[in-house]
Order: sequence, then C-alpha cells, then structure tokens
Amino acid sequence: MIGAGIVNRLRRRDPDHRIILRSVRLTIVTVPGYYVCLYGLDDAILATYVVFGVISAGLFIELPGRPSSRARALLAAIPAAWALLSLATALDIRTLWAVAATLVIGFSVAFFGVGGPRLVGLAAGLQLFFIVAVFPAQHANALPSRLIGATVGVGLVAAAEVLLWPEPTPVPYERRLAEAVAAVADLLNACGNVLAGRPGGREELARQRDRAARAVEVTRIAGFRRTERPTSASRHDRGLRDAAATTREVAEQVWRFGSRPELRDHVDDAMAGWMRRYAESMRRSSRRLTGQRPAGGDEPDPRVPELEPGTGGPPERSEFHRLRLWTSLRTLGEHVEGVGMAVGVALGEPPWFEGESRPGGSGAFWYAGHNDVALFWRQLRAHLTPRSVYFQGALRLAVALAAARLVAAELRLSHGLWVLLGTLTVMRTSAFNTRTTLVSAAFGTVIGAVITGVLLRFASGPVPFSFEFLGATLLSYAVVPMLGMIWGQAALTIMITLVFAQLAPANVGLARVRLIDVAIGGAIGVAAGLLLWPRGAGGELRRRVGSYLRAGADLIEETVAVVAGDRERYRVEEPRTLSAARAEYVLADASLCLYYLERPQARMSHVNWDASMVAGHHILHGAELLLRGDEVGALASWPEATAALTQIARALRSGYLDLARQLPTGRIARPVTIPLAGEAIAERAAGIITAGGGRPEDACLVQVADWLADLSENLSWIQTVSGRPTEGPSLDRPT
Repeated sequence: MIGAGIVNRLRRRDPDHRIILRSVRLTIVTVPGYYVCLYGLDDAILATYVVFGVISAGLFIELPGRPSSRARALLAAIPAAWALLSLATALDIRTLWAVAATLVIGFSVAFFGVGGPRLVGLAAGLQLFFIVAVFPAQHANALPSRLIGATVGVGLVAAAEVLLWPEPTPVPYERRLAEAVAAVADLLNACGNVLAGRPGGREELARQRDRAARAVEVTRIAGFRRTERPTSASRHDRGLRDAAATTREVAEQVWRFGSRPELRDHVDDAMAGWMRRYAESMRRSSRRLTGQRPAGGDEPDPRVPELEPGTGGPPERSEFHRLRLWTSLRTLGEHVEGVGMAVGVALGEPPWFEGESRPGGSGAFWYAGHNDVALFWRQLRAHLTPRSVYFQGALRLAVALAAARLVAAELRLSHGLWVLLGTLTVMRTSAFNTRTTLVSAAFGTVIGAVITGVLLRFASGPVPFSFEFLGATLLSYAVVPMLGMIWGQAALTIMITLVFAQLAPANVGLARVRLIDVAIGGAIGVAAGLLLWPRGAGGELRRRVGSYLRAGADLIEETVAVVAGDRERYRVEEPRTLSAARAEYVLADASLCLYYLERPQARMSHVNWDASMVAGHHILHGAELLLRGDEVGALASWPEATAALTQIARALRSGYLDLARQLPTGRIARPVTIPLAGEAIAERAAGIITAGGGRPEDACLVQVADWLADLSENLSWIQTVSGRPTEGPSLDRPT
C-alpha cells in the first residue's frame, strides 16, 4: 500500500512524464561525457567541468520558449561562461582578489537579470560557472580544460534539448492575451446589443462579462512561470504588458458603462454602432497577436475613428447624463485604440502616431522609438537603487558568496567549493525563505552524506562507482521537482561526492566534509539574509506600494491644476509628479512580481496588494489621458468648475496619502475617509453644467469628474477587500 501511494504521488507530480524524460535526457549526456573525459582522455579537470556544465545548463538555467530557442540561448551563453571561468581562474591567485571578484561578479550577474526572464534564467547557471572555478586553486594551465569541459557540458545539454524527447512548447503569453482581447471584443459587442435594445441583451452581457473576467485574469503576469513572463525591457514585452493592462481597463469600463442606471430603458443605435466598431477593432488586435490575417489582405488601420456628430455624435450639452455616456464612450474608444497601438509596438510595427496625438495620453508608448539595447540600459538604471528588489537581491547574494569565499579560504577548507554551493543553494529573497530552505538542505545533505558514507565504506571501486554514479545522477535531475528539496539535496550530495571520489582516493571522511561545508555555506546564507533586507520582496512591496500611492496622491491634485491652469506652460513642461509616479510604478510592480515567487506570509494578507496597484494604475493612466494637449488648461476660464474639482482633488489626495502612510505597516489600521462617493462627484458636475453649461468645456469637465469619481470608488474598494482576497475574477472592481 505504501509503495502504491508513492507511485500515485509521483504520477500526480509528473502526469505526462516530462520530469522523468528530462532526467533521463540529462543523465544520458552527463554520465558518458564524464567517463569519456576521465578514462578516455585521462583528464580529471575536463571530466569535472563537463559534469558542472551539464548541472549548470540543465538544473540551474531556466529558459523560456520552444526547445530550439532554448538551445540557441544556451549556446549564446557559452562566451559569458568562458569569461567568468577565465576571470575566476586568473583572480584565484590571491584570496583578497578572489573575494572582491566574487562580490563584484556575483552582484553583476544577478543584477543583470533585471533585463528580463531570459537573463534571470541564465543568472544562476552563470554564477555556478564562476564559483566552481574559484576552488580549488589552480594555475593557468588548468584553464583550457575548464573552458573545454564547460563548453562540452553546455553543448551536450543544448543538443539534448532538441534531439532527446524535447519538451512541448508552453502556451505563449501572446496566445493568452489574444484570447482575452477576443473575449473583451465579445463583451463590447454584447454591450452594443444592450444599447440596441435586443431581447436578452442584459443576460448575454452578464455571460460575456464573466467570460471576459476569466480570460483577463489569465493574463496576469503572476500566473506565469518566471521565465515565461513578458517582463523584459524590450519593446515587445513592454507592448504586451501595456496591451494586457489596457485590455483589463476596457473590460472594466464596458461593464460599468453597461451597468449604468440611465441605460436601463435606453435605446441608442448610434452608441450601439460605436460599441460594435470598438469590438471589431479589438478582434483585429486579437488576430494580429496570433499572426492571423484577413482573407482580403492586410489589416485595416488600427486607429479608431473619432466620434463625429454626423455618425451619431454627442448630444446637446445641457443633457448631462447623455453627455456623460458619450464622454465615457469616447474614453473607451481611446483605450481600445491604445490596445491596438500596444499590440503593434509588441509586433514590431512602426508607430503611426505623431507628436501629442498618441493614444493613451501624455508619455504613453514612449518606448516605441527606442531600440532594445537602450531600453535595457534604461531599465538597468531605473533599478540601480537600494529601493529596488532586484538590487537588494543581487547585493544580498553577492555579499553571501563573497563571505563564503573568504571563510573557506581562512579556514583552509579542502573542498571550499561546497561552501559556495551551499550558499548558492539556500539563498532566497527573504530570511524566512532562506531559513526554511536551509533546514531542507541540511536534512537532505545529512541523508546524502550518510548514504555516501555507506557507499564509500562498503561499495567503492570503479565498477560499483559507475553504477552508483548513474543512479545518483538520474535521481538528482528528477527528485527536486517530484519530491522536494530534501530528497533532491540528498541525491545531489551523493552525485557530486561520487564525482570527486572517482578523481582521487576517497574515504568516508569525504561525505563528512561535504556535510560540514554545506552547513557552513548555508549558515552564511542565512546570516546574509538576516542582515540585508530580511523581509525580502514582501517587506519592500509594502514600502514601494505606499510610495506609489503617495506619488499618485500628488499626481491627482496636480493633474486637476494642469487642466485648470496655464496652457502654454504645460505644453512644454510635463508635471514632475507624473515622472515620479511612473518611476514608483516600476519599483512597485517589480516588488509585486517577485513577492509572488516567495512563500506566502501571513502578515502580508491584511492588504489586497493587487487592488492597491490597480488603484495606482488608474491614477497614473487617467492623468496621462488628461495631460494631453487638448485638455491642458481647458477649464481655466470656468472658475466654478475648477474650484469644485480642485476641492475634490485635494480631498482625494488627503485620502490616498493617509492610505499610503498605513501600507508600509502591512495593514490598514484605521479607516480612510472617503471625501465624496463616486456618484456624488458626478452629481456635483451635473449641477455645475446645469447652472452654467452649454460650453465647449462641458465634455472635459465630465471626463475629469468621472476620473475623480473612479478614484473615490477605488479608495473605498481597497478598504473593502483588504484582509480578504476577492473571490474569483471580477470586473466590478478589477482584481
């Protein structure tokens, strides 16, 4: 019964046998490569680095995409491995040089992962190449064998990726996004049917709303493996992220538009026609993401036509509620156009906007005119601050590795490499996760050391070693994803010990040395985690989201001031608060993405961090839309409107500042005052228009009031969902 239970568990962990096939694939290239170099070529260093080359490329490096692209990425990384091996060999002459190099290289390799998932996936493997070359001390004559061995190991893994049971290509992010865009297109069409007065329209709208909510939820970056996320600095990934965020906003706006009380018994064929135009634009964007082209040739121009009176334009300005609907419809069209633009940038199409006419508002799609190298350096500079979780993680790892190198040298440990391996194995983004990993690694190492000691005592020799090495290698590549860290560390301990046991006479003491060295390395990792940002991404997330909403609070007030202010001044000078909010968004978003990779912490569950980030995004995106040329200074000649909006903006700023001050504590301890409910803000705008409307600025007033109303509802929504995650996808307020 116990055996059957274990088999069933393994089947659940690996239902399609991918892990088993991967383990066999890597074993096939590891064991023959090791023995050919050791006995056929009589080169122990070459044999050792073949094994570490396979371990680095097969276990430590994670790459996205199809097998052929992963193989090309591995081959492209070989020159970087050469550079790190050469540098480690050259600097290992003096301990001080080696420690300094470990600190600098450890930070640089880890920090360069900020450039995207491909670099993140390569970072750990490249770290391994550097630290294995630091021990034991060798002269320059060892370098050729090291370089050739590493090259052979990586090359064998690259060949095996393509030739031996290649893994199926994961569903790309573009496919998931295309499905979400298509679902939102159907939601737009259903809203058009409601506006046209079709029977059963509201029931269809509710069904399409649920479908769109599920499809949009699947595009959340947190739901993808780290290496499959579109988080690089490239135009492609930035365009995909903007398209996903704007698609979510379109879905949200359509549902709120269709749920408005004034549409209960209202039939408007003109509005219905515009909804269908928007739906067709979204379908075109979906087809472009999947590479589909219409039968007649090229796709039409992705731009959405402007609302014109001749095609069912805005009503008389004294009709506030209908004016509000048309203003919302226009804003919806801008978002739909923004989806098309973001998709075009992601696909490498030339941008069609010029000057200030870009969709999405001031500063949107700024990256469309930059090449990927410039964007990479820009992202690198943005995170070169102690406030960035990428900077913190890279420095934490570098300090730990450098300390491990120094301790191993000062204690004159004969297998100091294992100290650094122990540190690299247990290091995580927080002290809590590092301690947890250390416990598992320690238990696994003890188990592995005991088993290895028995093998070295009772089953040593070339023939027994060959069978033991084969079994340990097969288990090392399969056990971690199937049974967890403890058994994976045990198998890896046996495997690496047997690698060195076959290079020189060995005894039971070799297993004991392995255990001691890993314990020292793990303890150094825990100490580094306790001293340097011990709360990890969770702690930084609290601070960064607070800073993001603090910048957003200032942006609310200044945006209203710009709309009511000096037109000429702001045509040439973008508000500093807008740049500050964008910079804070980058750091907060990175903290959130990294937090999702950590083990959940109970103290983080008192705030819905997704809701807080979405609220900040609504502030930022709405401000960008209002800070375009047409809206800047538009209400300067209407003192009644500007006075009311300024008062509301100041009250909202106060509320968001209060919330921002509380978030770093990890909870909302006191309720944040809501100055005015969303509908109350709309009614105040209605009163102003009724009293002195009929002006060209009516539409701008309605747009600003709707934005402020949305921010007021968000402030209430964050407090409603804090302490309890929302249940399932929702478009009432985004999850």
